[in-house]
Amino acid sequence: MFFSRDKKRAILFADVAGSSALYKAEGDVKAKGLIDQIIWEMKKQTELCSGKVIKTIGDEVMACFDHCDDACRAAMAIQNASESFSGHSTIAVRIGIGYGKTLKDADDLFGESVNDAAFVTQIAKGSQIVLTESVYQHLSTELKSYAREFDKVTIKGSRDRSTIYRLFWKTPSAGFSETQVISVHSVNQHLDSEQLKLIYQGQSFIITPEQTPFIIGRSEKHVTLLIDNELISRDHCHIEFVRGKFVLLDHSTNGTYIKPDESQEIYLRREALPLMGKGSISLGISYQNNSADLLLFEV
Repeated sequence: MFFSRDKKRAILFADVAGSSALYKAEGDVKAKGLIDQIIWEMKKQTELCSGKVIKTIGDEVMACFDHCDDACRAAMAIQNASESFSGHSTIAVRIGIGYGKTLKDADDLFGESVNDAAFVTQIAKGSQIVLTESVYQHLSTELKSYAREFDKVTIKGSRDRSTIYRLFWKTPSAGFSETQVISVHSVNQHLDSEQLKLIYQGQSFIITPEQTPFIIGRSEKHVTLLIDNELISRDHCHIEFVRGKFVLLDHSTNGTYIKPDESQEIYLRREALPLMGKGSISLGISYQNNSADLLLFEV
């Protein structure tokens, strides 16, 4: 038997997103031929990275690897190979990877890690690679440098929230080779850009994904930024990093007003909004009537 019972494995799902639109745009015969080419590339890159294809499910491939590094390198190779199909704007490959014990039944695999990999594949958008926390923890230092915290989610079947990561694979000019994945410098430039700057009464805060949630309110015990104003709730709003974006979530009684530069004011109450570009945040009152307690933001 190729696999032993309860062996830990990295499980990869690679899914062709946008295939339905492709069939409508290109017709059945041409679309089927293109999907078959992409599936063939997925299988080829899996085997080149010491993986084993378990099965194909429509336009999706399920594969397993003994090591998380191999799974991630295969995912990067699949994404780079899929670039040759970039002329078809309706399609892209999304990939999810999980790691843990699996059970083998005939030629198929089952278990929590399989379910986790399938779950994060559904979170990934086209051209993205998303990893569970268990995958990230078992990566080499080199591969960890290409990954970044992406979101905190409750994976199906679990009660606890866990961190998931996005694995970066693409640079503007560099392609893939078996000996060089991507430039660490280029990745770090991209990751360093993921920060939010807040300014409040002359005090600056640089918020990175690891420093979220950043909590604003008038409770001395539970907030990151204390603002003592009767219009502000004890736990007024949180800034979190969700799916690669900084998002403000209002938890207050009076709401939060966000005024992006060169755009209209947006009122939130028990709602969420991504923070984009530059602007101001006013808690509990419109920014037009709150010149003293405005927070300025820049992403």
